[in-house]
Amino acid sequence: MTSPEPKPLLTRDDLPLDAIAAICRRWGVREMAIDPSRTRPPPNPFPFIPDDNPFRSIDLYLIVDFGPGKRSWYFKKHHMDVVEDLYNLLGCHVWIEEKDILEKHIAKGVGWAKREMEARDVIYAAR
Repeated sequence: MTSPEPKPLLTRDDLPLDAIAAICRRWGVREMAIDPSRTRPPPNPFPFIPDDNPFRSIDLYLIVDFGPGKRSWYFKKHHMDVVEDLYNLLGCHVWIEEKDILEKHIAKGVGWAKREMEARDVIYAAR
């Protein structure tokens, strides 16, 4: 049995940017960017995730800045609300990486985090 050809990741041109901006405003997102450094298939650091898990086939990787002080359990639910809204809008699986976590890795000299930040394509920035 051959595996299906992977479809390309979504790009800026595939996205309804006005609708995404509305989601960002609804949830207080300060910045949202596409992470073009990610490729398919996504790496699976958790071998216990079954092959049929939809998040093994991410269609869009995003770097999101939720602003300072967003580390509570409530915020984690808030993070998932953004993912759910994007899924409902786009009909595809979205992975959000938090910008402040990347910044912490950059401060420690982690090269991959710096490359992701430099390559990001900002699709929403709060005014």
